[in-house]
Amino acid sequence: MENIMEKAKPQGKKYKFKVRNEVFETENQFITGREALETAGLIPPDAYKLDLKTKGNRYQEIGLEDTVDLSNPGIEKFTYISRDQSEG
Repeated sequence: MENIMEKAKPQGKKYKFKVRNEVFETENQFITGREALETAGLIPPDAYKLDLKTKGNRYQEIGLEDTVDLSNPGIEKFTYISRDQSEG
């Protein structure tokens, strides 16, 4: 019997996401906030607040262990600020 997980993930499929204006690729359909920050070179990741741009130009905060599905149409767009900056 064929493994269902292998069927769900086509071989060599790449998923794209943006952190600010830089595009990154991964073979993982799901990434955590921590992985997005680390991929973008924002280390240590807990020093940053990460937000995901959603429909209607709204932003949703993504925690370090929150998972984002990159298989949705389009490229997921993240933005961040340093946690030591004041907001506002």
